[in-house]
Amino acid sequence: MNERIHTLAEEAGLYCDGTPDAWDQEAIEKFAELIVKECVKIANDEATAQISAKGKVAADNIWFTIRNRFGVE
Repeated sequence: MNERIHTLAEEAGLYCDGTPDAWDQEAIEKFAELIVKECVKIANDEATAQISAKGKVAADNIWFTIRNRFGVE
């Protein structure tokens, strides 16, 4: 699991002492991936909608950063 997703899962109380707390680790990873992909889609849609080149570059950087931060393709 991506380290950032693991950290957030711990903060959400899904892990206790580094081990899953009655949750399926694959399900947690898939859920997190779906949320990240939705955020990337929103940022990508905004990048596409931007009229100015500067706004498009900023929006592109946002979706690129989100994808890389969470290790989502």
